[in-house]
Amino acid sequence: MYHIGILQLTQNLDDAVQGFKSGCAELGLPAEFYYKNADGNLMVLPELAANLADLKVDLIFACSTPATVAAAGLDGSIPIVFTPVFDPIGAGLVTSLEHPGGKLTGVAGMVKADAKVAFIHRLLPAAQNLGVLYHAADSNSLLELKHFRQAADPSFHVEEISIQRPEDLSQLADMLPPDLDALFLPIGKIVEDNFATIVYYADAVSLPIITSHAPNVAAGALGALVANHRQLGHDCAAKAARILNGTAPGDIAISIVKQPEIWLNHFAAQNLGITLSADLLSEATEVFE
Repeated sequence: MYHIGILQLTQNLDDAVQGFKSGCAELGLPAEFYYKNADGNLMVLPELAANLADLKVDLIFACSTPATVAAAGLDGSIPIVFTPVFDPIGAGLVTSLEHPGGKLTGVAGMVKADAKVAFIHRLLPAAQNLGVLYHAADSNSLLELKHFRQAADPSFHVEEISIQRPEDLSQLADMLPPDLDALFLPIGKIVEDNFATIVYYADAVSLPIITSHAPNVAAGALGALVANHRQLGHDCAAKAARILNGTAPGDIAISIVKQPEIWLNHFAAQNLGITLSADLLSEATEVFE
């Protein structure tokens, strides 16, 4: 029987945990799980990681970048399998996806920017001017902005709109350029935590939102091209099995999202007077009415 610790930042990542557990079961991995959830409190993650170490777990499955950073900071050599860490290299966890080295491996959660640009073209064929609202102190947000800026050029004109703190969003009505066709939201905790405020101001000017955070689609965004967190967790189980069977985690390449999913909000589209194409609707994994 293996003892596996699960370190999770928020309940938003439940699908990844369920995918990991189901993957372990399908692989016949005899395991007892020890579950620690920070409920969004970043400050308690190091303590929770230490709790798992005290339990002498054989491996830690870390959900989110902060959870992985906390687990990686433990003394000793407990192997760590992570997801959906957006940018493992940028977060300082590894120096190479192909050869991570050390005690970590996993599945990165970033969907390639060129795929998102192509998705926006299909979703809003007439769009030319895109606003990108991002948190200027969030490394994941900055990385996605960088990649998106490169992928969007020259097919879209991109207006970058930065915020430093949640309170800045109260000025969003004055920050939005008047000629935008859509608003794109890179991944970022402040943007995700305050999404209702963003929807309030975007709806006031009939501005469609394309998001990188899947739950935002049900909450009012028009659409998203996102990773399937359950699949990411499931893929992590295979890496965990290899580690528990003797392979060093640093010798297992970090995977990336291979088949992102289309999520659409039909109700938001109707309110905005936007017709979703039949092919997009047929390809969508989730369509919220």
